[in-house]
Parts: sequence; C-alpha cells; structure tokens
Amino acid sequence: AQGEKQSFKDLWPRAMKARLELLDALEGVSDADAGWSPAPEEWSIKEVALHILKNSRSTRALVQALSAGKPGDTSGIEPPRENTATPIKELQVQLRDDGIEWSAAILALPPTPPLTPTARHSMFGELHARAWYLFQRTHDLDHQGQIQKVKAAAGYPGKHS
Repeated sequence: AQGEKQSFKDLWPRAMKARLELLDALEGVSDADAGWSPAPEEWSIKEVALHILKNSRSTRALVQALSAGKPGDTSGIEPPRENTATPIKELQVQLRDDGIEWSAAILALPPTPPLTPTARHSMFGELHARAWYLFQRTHDLDHQGQIQKVKAAAGYPGKHS
C-alpha cells in the first residue's frame, strides 16, 4: 500500500510539492475570478479552495490520531460544496499556513507509525496514517486540476487574451 515503506519525512517533498503547485494555481486569482463558476453545477475556485482547506485540516488530525495508534475521525474528510464570503487572498494565506502546519506536524509524529489502526476512505478503502498523508497530496493535485479547468473555461473573467 501507499507509503508503507517510507517515513513521513521521505514523503514530505511529494506532499509539499503538491501544495506549492496548488498555491501557484491560485496565484493572481481575484475575488471576482474566484467566485465565478462555469456552470451552476460546477464549483467556483473559492468553493474548491475552502473544500481543500477544510479537508486538509481534517486529514491532518486523522493522520495525527492514527499515528498515535488511536482511531481517527473521517467525518470531515469530504466536506460538501459551500460558498464563502472569505476573500480568496485569505483562503490562499490559510492554505499556505495549513501547508506549514503539515510540515510542522510530521516533526511530532513517529517516523514510521504503525500500519494499524486504519480509517476508511469512501473511494480508497482502509488507509493507515502514511497512506492518508499521501492522500492529501492526491487531493491537492486533483483539486489543483479542478482550479485549472475553471480557469480554462469559456467565460472565465480572469482570462487574458
């Protein structure tokens, strides 16, 4: 399974690279750009950013619990679509700070935590602490792609010809 043979410190560069790419995708996005959606059923950049932030905080708490051998709470792992009045610049700052908190958190975790307990992900099944850590990387990359798709959509206000 993912991450079984590597320590958190070994996994860190991959996870942080994904977060930095996510932050790059948000660079230069105005509030007007961030609140725009290509279609009513599609998420705006702001909605995506808030989703990532809430998910990331919940996933970090889950990784910390599982690493300590405790059962984890997965209830906040898949936050629903939610509009927010928070400016995109503030969401960017919070996502940056959240990435820093992820980095700091691994210093307090055992380098190779036990592979049990695990917690269930709706798509990937039972995951141990390091697999959840890598899941956050995948989640950041997936939603970075979603942000790029919004930015490439016809009618995106931030498009420059």
